[in-house]
Amino acid sequence: MTSKNTQAQTAVQRYPSLIQRLIAWQALALVLAWLALAALLTWRGVAWGEAEVNARLQRMATVLAGAALSPEAELQARMDSTEDAVMALLGLEEDLAKGLRSVYQLWDREGRLLYRSANAPITRLDAEPPPGEAPRWMVQRSDPGQGMGRVLLIAEPLDTPLSAVLPLLWLVLKSQLGVFLWHGLVIWLSVRVGLRPLAQLAQRIAKRRAGDTAPVQVDRLYAETAPVLRELNDLLAHEAQRLDKERRFLADAAHELRTPLAAVNAQAHLLLSEEDGQARREAAGALKQGIARVSHLLAQLLTLARAEAGANAQPERSELDAADLLRARVAQLAALARPRGIELSLNAPEHLPFRVEREGFCSIADNLIDNAIRYTGPGGRVEISLGLQLDQCLEFCVRDNGRGIAPEQRERVFERFYRVPGSSEQGTGLGLAIVRRIADREGAELSFVAGLDGSGLGLRLRYPAA
Repeated sequence: MTSKNTQAQTAVQRYPSLIQRLIAWQALALVLAWLALAALLTWRGVAWGEAEVNARLQRMATVLAGAALSPEAELQARMDSTEDAVMALLGLEEDLAKGLRSVYQLWDREGRLLYRSANAPITRLDAEPPPGEAPRWMVQRSDPGQGMGRVLLIAEPLDTPLSAVLPLLWLVLKSQLGVFLWHGLVIWLSVRVGLRPLAQLAQRIAKRRAGDTAPVQVDRLYAETAPVLRELNDLLAHEAQRLDKERRFLADAAHELRTPLAAVNAQAHLLLSEEDGQARREAAGALKQGIARVSHLLAQLLTLARAEAGANAQPERSELDAADLLRARVAQLAALARPRGIELSLNAPEHLPFRVEREGFCSIADNLIDNAIRYTGPGGRVEISLGLQLDQCLEFCVRDNGRGIAPEQRERVFERFYRVPGSSEQGTGLGLAIVRRIADREGAELSFVAGLDGSGLGLRLRYPAA
């Protein structure tokens, strides 16, 4: 029931759209462009310079001079048609330009107002303003000539109101809206077609069965899909390797556990069925050894599993006294060396603070020392050293005078469950595999060195400087 609810929620869940995101950015760009253009037009419409206005008024006076000489009966029509012709020539509509166009008055020598434009006042444009008020108009006076005594006054407000620019801004906005709608449609179609390879890739991934780690194949690669496909296939390859390692690990573990468990079962059966006291004691001792071997193998398997599971994780290092920690491990493992007469020595300073992962360091020390003790004959020597080098690296070394490992076998001993041919000592074949994986995780360098007394073998581990 929970799984069905989760699937239903996933089906209903909506995600942000890349197409909508692109169109939104384009819309924002157009709005910003319109605001910049509106600001420019507003500044140009409101903040004309005096010389610029006078030049424009002079040009308008020249255009209207001919109409201003018309007889009074024809004057209104001639002046209106001339002004309309100028506006049409400039491509400006009446509603658009009424707040920006100049105002005109035509006066005769008797002071009669012969003509005024629709937006001009009745009083003379060049009249002195009332006391305390600033001039309102910038006026250009023109004499049409021919001795008619007429005066043509053309003026523009000194302060153009913002409302006069609004029609022009609305015209720009309407044109921008058209561009936006067309641009948005083009973007929507192009992005929809352009993102089709991603949709096809998603469909191919959705059709794959669980556990299928084969590389994903597509008909054609693009610069945008190639990185996604490459990283996806790399992830699938790593997952395939991980699954293969897990399968081999389980198979090897089952194989290694089968023999000691069978021996434990046989000894337990013998212990229950045997009536002779000596035989029962021998069976109990063998059972105890078998259980110890199985317990050791399980502990090694768990340690190896943890080391491989955290291979890609960042180790949690802390400031520890590595020398004191190693002394404790050596003291605990001395019980293995004492019954066989093996001399166990430690060469380390009294204190050696270093940043290291405690669990990993203990596991490496336990496995290296345990291996050295196991594969050194009775009466042999195992030497352990720990010190800080000139490059501030921590060097940990375990050497013995046992029979050693042939050079051609040395790399294979780091494989899981690998035992050197001819080995009679009890072991799991996991110790050095654990050491290698922990060393790789912590970035430590693991290498072979010469053994003691011209024989045996040594393993050196160099931890990088903190």
